[in-house]
Amino acid sequence: MDMVYCPSCGERNREGSRFCRNCGTLLEEKPLKSRFMSGDFRETPVKRELQRKEFSDARKEGFEWDTALRGALVLVILMVILGRIFGFMGAIAALMVSVIYVLSSSRRKSQSLMIAFVALVMAAAASALFSI
Repeated sequence: MDMVYCPSCGERNREGSRFCRNCGTLLEEKPLKSRFMSGDFRETPVKRELQRKEFSDARKEGFEWDTALRGALVLVILMVILGRIFGFMGAIAALMVSVIYVLSSSRRKSQSLMIAFVALVMAAAASALFSI
């Protein structure tokens, strides 16, 4: 019995199936064997996995704006809460928590200090904008 592979997720399906049992994608009418003979191959699951890895590696190379933004958000929220409860010491505690968060969650440790600095600048800008 020939199997038909889904072009989207790579799931094996029975020949004659119209839709993939895993993701629901419409399956081609040609079975895998005839596609191999004709040379009509689309990307395989292995090739797709390599593309995902390349994308994640490329993502790691850029500046981590998401981490800096989350660090700034943590800092602003904690400064509002802890600053009102504990005053200046609460603001210092919020700053320490935010810096520790950014340093621990950055994917590229060589950029972590720069990310922490950008998060502090973002938090200062947000505080000035909203008069916090």
